[in-house]
Amino acid sequence: MTTNLIEVVNFKLKTDTNLAQFHIANNDFQRYIDNQSGVLYRSLAKQADTQQYSSIIYFATVADAQKLRDTFFDNAICQQYTSLITKESIKLERFEVLSQTACQQS
Repeated sequence: MTTNLIEVVNFKLKTDTNLAQFHIANNDFQRYIDNQSGVLYRSLAKQADTQQYSSIIYFATVADAQKLRDTFFDNAICQQYTSLITKESIKLERFEVLSQTACQQS
């Protein structure tokens, strides 16, 4: 049985990051993610009171997540996206999926 993997990346934007600029970079990043093999779904959320963002990506396999990680820092789109983030605020967690329902995009 193949185990799906979820990566949750929590972060805060740099204080001088323009929100419009971030939304453009996020849209570019989303298109990049959508074209990666094994990516099932991604969402971006924000906590209003702390300004902390969470990027959540569902992968088909652990190997698919590793393929993305292996190319992430060499990709110009990923570099632009991360240039807007406070590096010290980044926290990456990985979870194996134990149970799930079908995901439908709205």
